[in-house]
Amino acid sequence: MPGSDVSQAKRQLNIIIDAYLKPNDVESVLAACDYADIAHSGVTRKSGEPYILHPIAVSCILAHMRLDADTLKAALLHDVIEDTEFSKDDITEKFGKVVAELVDGVTKLSHSSDKEYNKAATFRKILQATLQDPRVIIIKLADRYHNMTTLGALRPDKRARIAQETFDIFVPMARLVGMNEMADNLEHLCYQNLDLDMYNNVQENLLITKPERCKYQTIWEQNLADLLNTYSIQGRIKKKNNNIELLRHFVKNEIDLQELTHSHAFEIILQSIADCDRLVEALRENFKVLHFEDHIRRPLPGGNQSLMIRLKGEKTTLSLTIQTELMRKAARFGVVLGENAPQACRSAIQASMKNLNILIGGDCAKTTFNDLLDYLHQEKIWVYTPHGQLHELPQGATAVDFAYSASLFLGNHAVGAKINGDIKPLSTPLVSGQVVEVITDVLATPNPDWLSFVNTQKARRSIQNILKEQDPEEQRLVGQQALNRALKLFNRSVKDLSEEDWTDLLQWRHIENKETLYEQIAVGDLLPQLVANHLYAQDQADDTPSSDRLIQGTDGVDVKYAHCCNPVLGDPIQGHLSRRGLIVHRARCHNLMHEQHMHPENIMALHWTSEDEDDVNFSAYLSIDMLLSDEQISELIYLCRKSKTGVESVRAHEDKTYVNIVVNNRNQIAQIIRELRMHFGFPRITRLAMPLAINEVSKAC
Repeated sequence: MPGSDVSQAKRQLNIIIDAYLKPNDVESVLAACDYADIAHSGVTRKSGEPYILHPIAVSCILAHMRLDADTLKAALLHDVIEDTEFSKDDITEKFGKVVAELVDGVTKLSHSSDKEYNKAATFRKILQATLQDPRVIIIKLADRYHNMTTLGALRPDKRARIAQETFDIFVPMARLVGMNEMADNLEHLCYQNLDLDMYNNVQENLLITKPERCKYQTIWEQNLADLLNTYSIQGRIKKKNNNIELLRHFVKNEIDLQELTHSHAFEIILQSIADCDRLVEALRENFKVLHFEDHIRRPLPGGNQSLMIRLKGEKTTLSLTIQTELMRKAARFGVVLGENAPQACRSAIQASMKNLNILIGGDCAKTTFNDLLDYLHQEKIWVYTPHGQLHELPQGATAVDFAYSASLFLGNHAVGAKINGDIKPLSTPLVSGQVVEVITDVLATPNPDWLSFVNTQKARRSIQNILKEQDPEEQRLVGQQALNRALKLFNRSVKDLSEEDWTDLLQWRHIENKETLYEQIAVGDLLPQLVANHLYAQDQADDTPSSDRLIQGTDGVDVKYAHCCNPVLGDPIQGHLSRRGLIVHRARCHNLMHEQHMHPENIMALHWTSEDEDDVNFSAYLSIDMLLSDEQISELIYLCRKSKTGVESVRAHEDKTYVNIVVNNRNQIAQIIRELRMHFGFPRITRLAMPLAINEVSKAC
C-alpha cells in the first residue's frame, strides 16, 4: 500500500509539471524525485507514511505556482543533506551547483547542543541564502505549509510550538516577499492548532449563518454588477473567501461574533488603475463608505497593491479589494513572479530584502534572530525618494533614518530635509507615502543629538561610528555643545553647573572628570538629555514601579509613567523629556505623537530591560462590550484572581462593563482578555488608555 501511495504521488507530480515544463525539465525533475526516494528509503514520518511523500508534496505545491525545474528539484531534495548520508557534493555532481545551493540554503544547522542557538543560526543561514536566491524562502515556505497540514500526528504541545513558530516567523516572512496566499493558508492553520476551541466556535457560527450570509452576498454582488454596468466599467466580480480575514480580526479582538457573521468580501478585478479610481468614486457616490485605503500608491509589505474600501449596508458590511489582474497575481505570489511582477511589488520586496541584509550583519546568531522577530512584527512605513525609489522603515522613523537608509553619504552629511516639498528638521517623524529629499553639506558631520530620536539600528551604528572617529578634543567640544542644548529645556547652560553638580554627575557615571563625560556624550554612549534630566528633574515618582531596573539606560534618571496612556511592562514605549523628568508613554499615544511633531528633539526611544517581571504591578483598563450581571461580575473576579490578575474595580454603564485590573506585564493582559472572551461568549474586549469618566454607575465592586 505505501508503494502505491508513492507511485500515485509521483504520477500527480508528473501531471502537474507536464503542463508547463519542457520535456527535458520534466525528466530531470522526475530523476530528482527518484533520487530523493532512494535517499529516504525505509524512512517514515510520525504518521507512518513513507517520508518521500513529504518532499513530493512540497514540490507539487511549488509546481502549482509554476516554479522552474531547479526549484522543484531542490524541493524534492530539500531534506537529503540534513537527514541522509548524501552530501551537498553528491547533489552538485548529480543535479548541478544551483540545485545544491538551494538545498543547502534550507538545510538546518545542528552544530551545537543548544537547540535555541541552532534554530537562530538556521534562520540566519536561510536569510543569507534568500538574499542570494529568493527561491530559498519560497521552498522553505512550501515545506512549512505542508508540515502544517500534517501536524495531526504530533503531540498537542509540539503542534502548538510549531504553530506559534510559524505564526511568529513564517507568516510575516511570506507577507514580506508578497506570497500572501501562502501567508493566509499558513495563518489559518496556525489558528486551528493554537486554539482549537476558539477556531471551532468561529467555524460553527459561520456555518450556522451561512444561508443568511449567502443571501446578502447575492444582493451585494448584484448591486456591484449594476454599478459597473451603470458606469461602463469593464471588470469581473469575485466572491472572496474572507474567513481567514474574519478569523484574524476575531482573534485580534477587533470584531465580535455578531459582526463576524455580517461581514462580506469581494474582489473586483479591473483593466486599469484609472478604472480602479473611477470605481471608488462611483462607490462613494452610491454607498456609505466606512473606511478607505489606497495601497496602489502606498503598497503593503511585499508590494501588495490594491484599493481597499469598506461599505455599510442595511444589515451587513462589505469589504472590497479593487485591483488589476496583474496586481491580484502579484498580491498572491509576490516574489514567485520575479521580473514579471509590477515595479511597485519588486521595489517593496527589494526594500525589505535590503533591511534583512542589515539584520544578518552581526556576529551573534541569537541577536540576529531576535532582531528578525522585532523586524517582522514592527509596524512599517514606506517613503520615497524624489526619483520614486521606495524605502521601508519602522514606524516612528525620522528623516535621519531615511537618509541613512538611502546612503551613508546622505546620512553623514545631512543638514535638513524636504518632506513633500516642505523644509523640515531632520528629527521629523515620517509617515507612509511621503516623498523625502535630504539636504546635504559636505562639511557637515553627524550630531550626537540625533541618537535621541533615530529609530533604526543602521542609523544608530553609522552615527556612533563617525562620532568615535573624531579627535578627542573635538569630541569634548561636541559633547559640551550637545549638553548645552539639552540644558536649554531647563533654562540652564554648562556654565550654570556648580562643583556640586559636577560631583553628582561624576559619581553617577563612575568617571573621574568632566572631559570623560563630554566624550561619552559625543560618541553616543550617553544621551545629553539624560544628563540634564538627572540634574534638574525635581518631581519624584509617586506610586510608579522602580524604573531604574525596568527601562534600559535610565539609572539615576527620574522616570514617570504617563497617565494618558498607562504603559505596562512589555508595551512598545517611547520617552518624552520634560521638566518633570522622563515621561514614559506607549509608542502610539496621541499625546506623545503631538509632542513628537511639536518638539521631536525631546522624544527618546526606550526599551524594557525585561518583559517578564513578577514583582511589579501596573494598572490596566478594559472595556467589555456587554452588560455583565452581578453573577457574571463575580465570575469575572474569580477568573481574574485565578489568573493572578488583581481587580480594583468593575463598573457597568449603559451596554458596557469597565474593569480596572492590576497586572505584571502586557502578556498577562492578553491572557486575561482571552479567558474572559472565552468565558462570556467572545464579546469584544478593548484595552483602554485610561479609565473613562462615568458619572452614573449602575454596578460597582
